[in-house]
Amino acid sequence: MGEEKRAFDEWMDLYLCDDPYWKVPARYMDPSRLDKIYDKIERFEQLYPKWSKDLKSGLPTYYCVLCVSKDASADELKKAYEQKKKCSVYPSEVIDRAYDALSTEKKRSAYNIVLRLFLKISQSLTPNIKREMIDDHDDWLKEEKEYATWEYITEKRGAWLELFHRGAPTFYDVLGLDADTEVLAVKSSAEIERMSSLELEIRKILENPQLRFEYDYMLDYIINEALDDYELEEIEDKRALWTGKDDLYLLLLERFDDLKRYEKIKHEHEDWERYTGDKTFYDLLNIDAASIPVAKREAENSIRGAYRDKERTPEVNLAYSILKNSRLRDDYNWLLKNREWVSVLHEFDIEYDDDAELKAAIGIADAH
Repeated sequence: MGEEKRAFDEWMDLYLCDDPYWKVPARYMDPSRLDKIYDKIERFEQLYPKWSKDLKSGLPTYYCVLCVSKDASADELKKAYEQKKKCSVYPSEVIDRAYDALSTEKKRSAYNIVLRLFLKISQSLTPNIKREMIDDHDDWLKEEKEYATWEYITEKRGAWLELFHRGAPTFYDVLGLDADTEVLAVKSSAEIERMSSLELEIRKILENPQLRFEYDYMLDYIINEALDDYELEEIEDKRALWTGKDDLYLLLLERFDDLKRYEKIKHEHEDWERYTGDKTFYDLLNIDAASIPVAKREAENSIRGAYRDKERTPEVNLAYSILKNSRLRDDYNWLLKNREWVSVLHEFDIEYDDDAELKAAIGIADAH
């Protein structure tokens, strides 16, 4: 199993599981024979009115909603709950209800009884109602799988999405292939030597079965689900503008994480932009960045010593608060080093902006 397939499977295992506890028997039983069962479940419905209602609606069991087993520990349950709150097609209130039902031994025991009672009373339902419940249940599982898959691609393959939304040709267009091509034709060594760096990189992606599955899934979802015809036409209109922009395409493909880091820093620390040019936080404290010790405690002492002798202006206080924190200092140092090129990449509009500025930025990026 390849690394990409393993990573994908591990992600999906966190969010998907079978639902062995939800069953609708095929056989029919006359409701009059189940009076005692109905009496029992009505008593539980008075205490927990949503439980049986969820089951009757076709919603998977709470074990399946949280993707845990019946003997899941408190820690496993809490971890599963937190994961599902971040990524799940199930409504937030359903996830909360599932966690509440399974988080104490008393409630979990009661819920297990409701599951057994539901199995019995579902025998009295008509075939059409059973079929509808089963279809609804299957739809929930299918939608959860699709949602988890899309979230994985969004999380891990942001560069592909960025390229598509900027109007870049698809991987298949770059290689001159039809998207339905099942197996990429083997290239001779001479043909491979004539391929550009971009073509080689894309070919490497499409030759990986897992990555190709993810890319095809992304295209299918965007084209058929996410965007309307007008939005797709706008993107398609930009395709021709990418002619001769292989360097930009490759840069976005390979350095997308840098772009996201820049966006995150820019969003969280808007005030830093003023201190990335002629005047930096280091200048405000009269510190040579290269002289700061590597060891955390020594670095803090060095920065504190420089700050001690300064007039406590708002700028100086800000500089000190950033530089004394090793994580913030790392982000700031990264911004100083990369801002010149990554800011151009972030703002570049292929329809209107100057190619010369882009080429200069690409040159700086390559040097880093």
